[in-house]
Amino acid sequence: MSSPPPESPGHTATLAAVGRAIHLSSTHPRLVEDHLALDLAGEDGAALMGQLRGQLAADSLEGLGLAFAIRVRFVEDAVERSLQAGVSQYVILGAGLDSFAYRRADLMPQLRVFEVDFPERQAWKRNRLAELGVDVPPHLVFVPVDFEAGRLSLTNELVGAGFNPSASAMISWVAVTQYLRQEAIIDTLMSFAASPTGTQLVLTYVVPPDGLTEMEKAGLAWTMKQAADRGEPFLSLFYPQEVEDLLRKRGFTGVEHFGPEELRRLYLKDRPNAPISGIERLAVASR
Repeated sequence: MSSPPPESPGHTATLAAVGRAIHLSSTHPRLVEDHLALDLAGEDGAALMGQLRGQLAADSLEGLGLAFAIRVRFVEDAVERSLQAGVSQYVILGAGLDSFAYRRADLMPQLRVFEVDFPERQAWKRNRLAELGVDVPPHLVFVPVDFEAGRLSLTNELVGAGFNPSASAMISWVAVTQYLRQEAIIDTLMSFAASPTGTQLVLTYVVPPDGLTEMEKAGLAWTMKQAADRGEPFLSLFYPQEVEDLLRKRGFTGVEHFGPEELRRLYLKDRPNAPISGIERLAVASR
């Protein structure tokens, strides 16, 4: 008898998908068009969407959607640049309900995509895709990994799934580091410490409350409580220099950080007052 699928993809993954769906209702030019997001999130996504629409004012909803959309756009722009540079491997660490492989038919023929996540969450996602009648692209590989299990597990699972460690790769690690202990973060980075020149990593990290505005501090406290109440507590917060040190010690160079001002300059030149929080930041590093 086959085992039933897991009950949920997790609150974090569901919230990210709902955020992308909210962005579709933006009255401003949209940064990403993810029409699959809400369907992919299932019943929990529909319930969360209703809850957020009932609790948040229109401008707050706009800001929430923008926060999720802008990081998707940032990562996908980086993927396109990597492709132009000849990179054909894309690793999505903590893929959750990421929909890149099912939306970007224009890029998939040129890529081999590895979705890495906890086994039970991948099982839920694959079951949901089947329910929606969404085909898994031939160049997509699911790689079940527990990030807390150590570097050897991630390395072996990726190689076993067809990843070529001798070829450069694009790696995204979005909305994951705050949920891991520092040892697991280091192990994950060490998995790519011997990657060849041309490999690029885009990751997000959550900063400590010092230096945040009072509104951002309140938002961080609320977010951390929501996560903890749902069994997904924040375990690691980083100052930018700490992230840079972690990356450089594992062989990554050219580290750049992107906070609200940098993202506004890239994507929102016509919206200088767009509501982007400084709680979560992006970093890009290369080898």
